[in-house]
Amino acid sequence: MITASELVDLPTEWKIQLITELWDQIASHPEPPQLPKWVDDEADRRFDRLEKNPELGITEDQMWRIVDDARRTL
Repeated sequence: MITASELVDLPTEWKIQLITELWDQIASHPEPPQLPKWVDDEADRRFDRLEKNPELGITEDQMWRIVDDARRTL
């Protein structure tokens, strides 16, 4: 098993590749993963914050402009 301390020294590109491969394996599993309660709690916290402060968010059009701009820089 790989330890967290061993991952620290990996180049960023390798870390991203590892994350991608792990995510693809998780996504290909027929049943969704069971997430810890803190994930739901954090999602609820962020949703509540955004509802109280909608100016913190962006529109869908703004989001796609950001994505398109990022794609152009690749």
